[in-house]
Amino acid sequence: MPVLLQIAFGSIVLLVSAALHLLVIARLVRHLRQHDHFAPTRPTRHQLTGACILFLLLVASHTAQIYIAAFGLWLIGALSGYEAPIYYALVTYTTVGYGDLVLSPDHRIAGAMISFTGILMFGMTTAFVVGLLTQILGEPTPRRRD
Repeated sequence: MPVLLQIAFGSIVLLVSAALHLLVIARLVRHLRQHDHFAPTRPTRHQLTGACILFLLLVASHTAQIYIAAFGLWLIGALSGYEAPIYYALVTYTTVGYGDLVLSPDHRIAGAMISFTGILMFGMTTAFVVGLLTQILGEPTPRRRD
């Protein structure tokens, strides 16, 4: 597969993944703004349940993106079967990169683009979670010294 087609493939995977992830995060933000699940007046059990659901939804978004990348790899003929594309996409998207399964030189750049996508999407998730925790925990109030 020519380099430009690999870059185009990787760009499509990136755009679809980013659109999906932004949609999930936007829906979460809207829901969190409408329902204050992390208000100090809420029971701890409610807050923990809300945090668990939030993390599950973010993981589900990443999982869907891995399947999108795996389907793309299968579609362009980089890997055959069912397990190999999923395994490769998972290991590459998360940047673990065991190296036990590698793409042919005709598809290497497509694999690197999947890794790039994973880095960006995990960065978005990290920024969202840090922003949320900053809001939930708030700024500590300074202690008065008498």
